[in-house]
Amino acid sequence: MKIGFLSNTLFLLFISIASLPAQEQLVWFDPLESGKENIVHGKAGAASAFSRLPDSLMNEVREPVWRLSRHAAGLKLKFSTDAKKITVRYTVSGTHGMPHMPATGVSGLDLYSKNEAGQWIWVKGTYSFADTIQYEFLINDIKQEDKNFDLYLPLYNEVLSMEVGIPGGATLDFLSKDPSEKPIVVYGTSIAQGACASRPGMAWTAILERKVNHSLINLGFSGNGQLEEPLIEYLAGIESSIYILDCLPNLVRDTFGENEVKKRISNAVRYLKEKRPDTPIILVAHAGYTDDLINMERKSAYQKRNIWSMQAYKKLINDGFQGIYYLDKDAIGLEMDATVDGTHPSDLGMDQYAIAYAALVKEILK
Repeated sequence: MKIGFLSNTLFLLFISIASLPAQEQLVWFDPLESGKENIVHGKAGAASAFSRLPDSLMNEVREPVWRLSRHAAGLKLKFSTDAKKITVRYTVSGTHGMPHMPATGVSGLDLYSKNEAGQWIWVKGTYSFADTIQYEFLINDIKQEDKNFDLYLPLYNEVLSMEVGIPGGATLDFLSKDPSEKPIVVYGTSIAQGACASRPGMAWTAILERKVNHSLINLGFSGNGQLEEPLIEYLAGIESSIYILDCLPNLVRDTFGENEVKKRISNAVRYLKEKRPDTPIILVAHAGYTDDLINMERKSAYQKRNIWSMQAYKKLINDGFQGIYYLDKDAIGLEMDATVDGTHPSDLGMDQYAIAYAALVKEILK
């Protein structure tokens, strides 16, 4: 009886395994070995690498800036595929998450496409975080046709390697940057880099890019957006549609007094206008701290910087500089619950930033 029972059990197990669908074989593509140039979007230059500053600046910028420039904030891959499943596997250099920012934002991916009406569509991904991180995106619509996708890379980690997998028989084509498009260039702080969005597509720079349908370069450096000469000179070398200087949150320390803050703002604008006189520049106020009702020291620090930056802006205007705009704190309008820690925006705060920026950017670009 026991032998017969065991035989029947093994037979049923064999039938169950045999009835399972065969595991789908994927074909893997390394984007950096695609043979195409300019396939990493969201950066200046043609170098195909997942970093934001060129090697030529390694000895020109401070070490923290260089290290943060290895983070892939704002970088994207664009590709066309008819695959119904897109799998991405990759490795990163640092810790997956932070106490105040989830792994999906620090080290995760985001995939977007557009429908026939030109509306952006977010593609849900399932993910697993290990030594190799993997995302799987299913495209469950009716039409079997090529679609264009934007794949946002991690905000706060360096991508060491990456492969995109699709089922056999499907096609994949990585798309190069449009050489004629002049990107919006953002130079800022941790907030611009993406802290603390829950996923890369929710950084305000990414939201702004989709709202205005215009390419963008993210040069946000956490704790280190300080309007420094090597970065301003680098910005001037990028043919841009708008320069955005959003560095006041990193100029609130006592070492940045009134004269220094005004000097850095003035020098940055004057240099950019000397090199790119027709390119608009947006100066941005400190958006404030959402705990300022109970922390008067922090409130005083940002309020003073906003006064100084407005004074510097007005002097530039009085000196005859044109095409300079100012986005003030009230226009950004961060609500009390719009940050995770009083400083860094949640997804709610990121959206509020993007809405304010989009209104001004659309006015400038029209």
